[in-house]
Amino acid sequence: MAIFIASTKSISRGNGQSAVASASYRAGCELEDKRYGKTHDYSKKHGVMSADIIFPTALAAANANINRSDLWNKAEAAEKRKDARVAREWLINLPHELSEQDRKELAHKFAQTLADRYGTIADCAIHQPTQKEIDRGADPRNFHAHIMFTTRTAEIDDNNQIILTDKATIELSDNKRRSLGMERVSHEIKEVRQIWEQLANEKLAEHDHKLIDSRSYAAQGIDIEPQLKMGSVATKLERDKYERELRKAEQAKEEGQHYEIDKTPATQLGTINEIINERNELVWGVELAKNQNVNDLADAIIVKGHDIEHTTPPPKLIGGDYSPKPSMKTAAVAEPIEAPTPEPKRKTHSPADIAAAMAMAHGIRAKRADEQKEKELALAQQRQRELAEQNQREQALRERIEQQRADRLRQQQQAQAERLELENRQFESDKKRIYESAFIKAEQGIKGVDKDKKAGTHILAISVANDVMQDLKKYIDESSTPHTQRELAEGERDKLTDFVNDKSKQALSEIKNLHYTDDRKTHTAALKDVLNDFVGNHSQTADKNQQQALQSVQRDVANYSNEINRSRGFEMGM
Repeated sequence: MAIFIASTKSISRGNGQSAVASASYRAGCELEDKRYGKTHDYSKKHGVMSADIIFPTALAAANANINRSDLWNKAEAAEKRKDARVAREWLINLPHELSEQDRKELAHKFAQTLADRYGTIADCAIHQPTQKEIDRGADPRNFHAHIMFTTRTAEIDDNNQIILTDKATIELSDNKRRSLGMERVSHEIKEVRQIWEQLANEKLAEHDHKLIDSRSYAAQGIDIEPQLKMGSVATKLERDKYERELRKAEQAKEEGQHYEIDKTPATQLGTINEIINERNELVWGVELAKNQNVNDLADAIIVKGHDIEHTTPPPKLIGGDYSPKPSMKTAAVAEPIEAPTPEPKRKTHSPADIAAAMAMAHGIRAKRADEQKEKELALAQQRQRELAEQNQREQALRERIEQQRADRLRQQQQAQAERLELENRQFESDKKRIYESAFIKAEQGIKGVDKDKKAGTHILAISVANDVMQDLKKYIDESSTPHTQRELAEGERDKLTDFVNDKSKQALSEIKNLHYTDDRKTHTAALKDVLNDFVGNHSQTADKNQQQALQSVQRDVANYSNEINRSRGFEMGM
């Protein structure tokens, strides 16, 4: 069964610690410490299964990146105080029942949750006990993760570089947190422990393993004595002694002798913790078999009731003055039961002694039956509670998954809307630039066209549309033009085709209303030229209806041009 461990501590200059050195040791790598001008090399350290940098989701979405050396040197550089906290570490025990991949996913999920909760960057190193540690007595199932967090929130500056800004909320003093309407740090740490319990139990439940409990042993009703913290000095002394003992054993082996390794602790702390450990093992044994002795004795009395004279009942049963009442059945077994003491065989016991012994046996049997019923009832109630809690967890998980799905969908829709809005604004800006360029060119005018007349205005508009259409074609064909902007440009092109068709009809109508024949002739020729240019350049991008409309207005303009030219010739012949 997995055990619950989720503890935190600060890495502080006041304790002579360095974030770079700590990260180097936990990740089992070489790092340069720029503040102290040192290089920490733990690349030969064994037991490091993986070490990964984990960013808050917002930074990860922005493709933020930083290596371990730069990260922890930035963390050191961000602090000015000589006793500053430069990192925070969470130590979690990873359930040995899970696979290596599941343990890694679980540790990373916990790190990601806290990174998002505080806006900090995590450095998650997963360790397993080495063979040397196992030989010293370490539990081979002791898989655990050291997760270091920056004490300051991480952001991206204008140069797309990661910077560490304000202190994370978990690093604030209780007074500061209280002024912000927040609970004490101890309450925050308790919440994080519960987060780990929830995440770990979700993963354990997936594989039908027993769950862990974040409550203390005392809260669970188990009288376990915590061991004393060894500290780095005592730990080193213990390791040094073990190394010496190993060398002595190896030397003895080389000399063909046997040497029994002395496994007694080297320090007083080690000795105390060894005794505490033995005591705790006894407590666990008592928890598992606390009623075994009573039950075994009761079985012996019941089985050997016919030969009860071979045993001497406890003192309170001697003398034949015991007459149990139905309501006192439980009281009959409430007194301590002493182990039977062998005595010389007696030929007979009084009927009262025999009745008392049998009554005690019956009382024990009844008590055991009552306890079994209570146990079964308690077990049934516990199963109901567990089932209800499981249903609640599953419902909460389903709701959380559904909420996450809805949040992702909303974020995607929002991102898409923002992207479309951005591309719309960009296209409007590009379109404005294209039109302005065409209008500047139109200012030069067209020969024979009076732009002060309505007919001239329409003809110039068609000329501008022709220039805009050419620029739109280049815009659409440009490989760097986004898909949405390309679609908007194609829509603008369709509108301009209809615009030219309408303006051509209006221009022809206005030309017919001009007073002088020469004006009608020059404007008709100009209209014919700009319309033919437009159709020749852009009819292939128009749909069938637009093509037919343009061809129709072309015929009308050509017919009127022929008509006015014949009229002009007739006047000259006269």
